[in-house]
Amino acid sequence: MSLRRLRLALLLVALVAPACQSRQAKIEHHQKQGDAYLAQKKTAEAIIEYKNVLQIDPNQAAAHYGLAKAYLASNKLRDGYWELRETARLDPKNLEARLQYGQLARLAGDLDEAEKQADDVIAADPKRAAGYVLRGQVLELRKKPEDARAAYQKAIETAGDDPGPLVLFADFLVRQGDDAAAEPLLRKFVALKPGFASSAALASFLARDRSRDAETEAVYHQAIEHAKPDELSLAIRSYAGFLYSRDRYDEAEKLLKGASAKDPSDLQLIYTLARFYMARGDTAQADAMMEQSAKARPNEVEPFLVLSAYRSRKGDVSGALEAAESALKVDPESQPARLRKAELLLDLGLRKDDKAQIAEARGIVDAVLAKDASSTDGLFVKAKLDMAEQRLDDAVKGLRRALELRADWPQAQYLLASALLMQNDRNGAKAAVTRALELDPTLLDARRLLLRIDALLGDNDLAVEEGRRILKAEPGDVGTRVLVAQSQVRLGKPDDALATLNEIPEKDRTGEVYYAIGRVHLLKNQPARAREVLEKADAATPNQPDILQSLLELDRAQNRLADSSARIAKALEASPNDPRIVQLDGIRLAFLGQNDAAEKQLRHAIDLAPNDLALYGTLAQLLGATGRMQDVVKTYEEASKANPKNGALQLLLGTLYEQQGQLDLAAERYQQALTLDPSLAVAKNNLAYLLAEQGKDLDHALDLAQEAKAALPDNANTADTLGWVLYKKGVPSAAVGYLKEAEGLMQPTDPGLGPVRQHLALAEEASGKPDSARETLERALATLDEQRKQAAAQHPGATLPPEPDWAKDARAHLERLRTQGAG
Repeated sequence: MSLRRLRLALLLVALVAPACQSRQAKIEHHQKQGDAYLAQKKTAEAIIEYKNVLQIDPNQAAAHYGLAKAYLASNKLRDGYWELRETARLDPKNLEARLQYGQLARLAGDLDEAEKQADDVIAADPKRAAGYVLRGQVLELRKKPEDARAAYQKAIETAGDDPGPLVLFADFLVRQGDDAAAEPLLRKFVALKPGFASSAALASFLARDRSRDAETEAVYHQAIEHAKPDELSLAIRSYAGFLYSRDRYDEAEKLLKGASAKDPSDLQLIYTLARFYMARGDTAQADAMMEQSAKARPNEVEPFLVLSAYRSRKGDVSGALEAAESALKVDPESQPARLRKAELLLDLGLRKDDKAQIAEARGIVDAVLAKDASSTDGLFVKAKLDMAEQRLDDAVKGLRRALELRADWPQAQYLLASALLMQNDRNGAKAAVTRALELDPTLLDARRLLLRIDALLGDNDLAVEEGRRILKAEPGDVGTRVLVAQSQVRLGKPDDALATLNEIPEKDRTGEVYYAIGRVHLLKNQPARAREVLEKADAATPNQPDILQSLLELDRAQNRLADSSARIAKALEASPNDPRIVQLDGIRLAFLGQNDAAEKQLRHAIDLAPNDLALYGTLAQLLGATGRMQDVVKTYEEASKANPKNGALQLLLGTLYEQQGQLDLAAERYQQALTLDPSLAVAKNNLAYLLAEQGKDLDHALDLAQEAKAALPDNANTADTLGWVLYKKGVPSAAVGYLKEAEGLMQPTDPGLGPVRQHLALAEEASGKPDSARETLERALATLDEQRKQAAAQHPGATLPPEPDWAKDARAHLERLRTQGAG
C-alpha cells in the first residue's frame, strides 16, 4: 500500500470511529436519561428520550421496553401494547416484557397470542408463576375450567411467598362456585401480606355467608386498622355497606357521618350516605345533601358528576343530564363530564329508540377512546353501547379492562355481571354482582340480578332471602315477587309461594303473575282454582306456550280437550312457525289418539327448531308409546341414506338407538351428526352424557358438555349433563352448581327431575355435604310419592306402574346416608 493510500485509510478510520462512538454514546445517553425519568415517574420526558434512541436505531429492544413501560404508566395501553410486542420480537429472553405483552393480548381478546406468550415463558422458565397465571386466565376465557384450575394450581406451587397468584386463583374458584377451596387461599394471602387489601378481600368473601357475620365483622375492623390514608375512605364505605346489608342502618349512618365529618371533602362518603338515606325512603334528606354538596363547590366538576350519578339512581335521567351539562359548563373539555353526558344520552336514546341520541353518545365515546384507549369511563360507556348492539364479547372485554384499572367500581361490576349472564356464564355473573353489592349494597338493580342468578343456579334459599331484602325496600316490585315465589315452589313451599303472590294487588297482576299463581294451584292439586287463574293468564297474555301447556294438562285430566283444541288452533293461526306451539298441537293430537297427525306435527316442530332437545324427546315418547320403534328406525335409516349430509337425521337416529339401549350405535350416530353439523348442540349433549355414563373419554365428554351448555343455556338437560360429567371426572364441587341449576329449570312434573336430583345428591355427598345430599334425596322421593298418590286418586282401582329405575337407587342411597348420620 502506498503512503498516500495508508494515510487515506487512517483518515477514514479516524473519521468513522468517532462517528460510531458518537452514535453509540447517544443511544446510551438517551436510554439512561429515559430510565431516570421513568424512575422519577416523569413519563412524558421518558417517552421523548426513548423515542430519541429509536430514531437512531429502531431495533433497540431496551428502548422499546422502556417506551412500553412509560406508555403503560401514562395509561396509554394501545401504544404500550405495540411497544411490548416489538420488545418481545427483538428480545425473546425478556420474559417480563413477554408476560406483560401476553396480558395485554388477553385483554385485547387475542387469546392465541396470549397463550403463546404464556407457553413460551413457561418453557423458558418453568419456575416463573406469572406464566402459569397467564395460561390459567386464557384457559378460563376459553371456557376450559379444569385446565385453567390446573394452571392456577401450578402458579401457586411455584409462587413461593408471592401472594398475587393466591388472589387470582381464589377469585377463579369463587367464579367456579368452589368457596371451600377459595377460603384457604385468601387466608394465606392475609398471612403473607397483612394489610387493607388482603383483609378486605377476606372480609368480602366471608360476607357471603351470614352465619359467619361475627368473624366477617372482625376482619372488616382489621381492614380499617390496616388501611393507609388513601385507602381509608374505601375501607369505611365497604364496612358501612356490610352493616347496611345486615339492616344495621343506624350503625352504618353513624360510621359514615363520623368519617365525613373528619373529611368533608370526600364526595364518595357523602354520596354513599345519601344513597343509604334514599334506599331507606328518606329521599328529602338525601336530595338536600347532594344539592348542597354541588352548590358549595360550583366551580368544580366532580360535585356535579356525583349529583348526576345520584339523580340517575333515582330514575331522574333528565335531571342527571342537566347536572352533567353543568359540569361541562365548568370545564367543557372534562373527559369524565363528556362521558357522563354520553352515558345519559345512550340511556335516553335506548328508552325512546332515538337513534340520533345513541349516535351522539357513540361519537363522544369514540372520540375519547381515540385519544385515551384506557379511559375507564370510556370503556364503561362503550360496553353499554356494545351490550345494546349484542356485541357481548366486546362488552365483557372492555369491562374487564376497566375493572383492572379501577377495581372498586360497583356499577362496572354490575354491568359486567349483566353481560356475563347474557353470555350464560352464571357463576362468573354471580361473582361480579356479589362484588358490586359488597361495594354498594343499596344497588337494587344488582340485587335483582343476584336474585335471578341464584334462582338459575338452583340456590333457592339464597334467592328467597335476596328477594325479601328487595321487597323490603320496594314492596311493589311485581317481578321480584314472582321470582321469589318460583324459588319457594322449588323449595317445596307452595303455601309460602301463594302467600307471596297473593300480596300483588289485582290491578298489578299480569299474565306472568296469573300463570305463576296457576302453577302453584296445580302443584297443590287444586284444579278448579288453577283453571280459573290460568284462563286469566291466557286472556292477559294470549298464545303464550307455557300457559297453553298448563291448560292442556288440565283439559286432558278433565276430559276437556276441545277447549285446548280451540286455544291451540288460535295460537297456531297467530304464530304458525312457533315450534313450541306446533309441539303443543302434536301433544294435543296424541292425547286425542291421532298419532299419525301428532307425529307429523312433532316432526314439523323439529324442522322449525332442530336444536331444541325437548322436541326430540316428545317425538321419541310418542314413537315409543305407539310400539313402532323398529319401523321408525328403519324408516330413518333409509332417509339418512337418501340424505347422507343431514346431521339432524343422524341425531334422531342416535336418540332412537339410545332409547332402545343400543348405546354404541347411538354414540356413533351422535358423532356422525356432529361431523355433518358441528352446531347440533343436542348431539353434543347426548354424546357427552353417554360417555359419562360409560366412563369413557371424560375429557372429550367435558368439552362436548360445555359446548352444549353454551348453546342451550336454559335447558335443564345440558345443565344436568355438564354437572354429571364433572362429577364423573372427580370434580363434585363444580358439579353441584350445574346440577342445582338443572333442578331449578325443571317443572315439578318433569319425569327427568328425579334422576337430576339423584345426580345432585351424589355430587353433594362427594363434596363433603351429606346433609344436603340427604335433603335432596328426600325432596326427590317426596315429589315421586306425591305424584303417585295423585295418580292413584285420579284413577281409583287402577294398578300403578312400577317406580322408575332411579327411585330404587335413591332409596338405598338415602338409607345409607341416614344410617351414617345416626352413627
